[in-house]
Amino acid sequence: MKKTQDLRPNYKLWFERDGEYIFGPGACAILQAVHEEGTITKGALKLGMSYRYAWGVIKKIEKKLDIRIVETFKGGTVGGGGAKVTEYGLQLIKAFSKLNSEFEEVLKITSVSDL
Repeated sequence: MKKTQDLRPNYKLWFERDGEYIFGPGACAILQAVHEEGTITKGALKLGMSYRYAWGVIKKIEKKLDIRIVETFKGGTVGGGGAKVTEYGLQLIKAFSKLNSEFEEVLKITSVSDL
């Protein structure tokens, strides 16, 4: 028979508004990858997903929040377009990452037998 000290707490973190999902780990990863890579295409590729999927996630968040989280720009005749995460998008990444890290720290030091 398993003992209670074998049990560990866990969680799933996301941001919501009025009970509706807005932003979670997948969305955070997409924004972070776009920020690091400078394009939605390269960011999506880095995460092993399609451009269409990543762009869809971004657009859903923007629609729900009614604010831009990524700005895109076109390149010249030889290409060179890209994307930039807005200040609000960077704040979302920072807030989510900070809160997630704090939860992770609590989980490292907590077991059910401690409660």
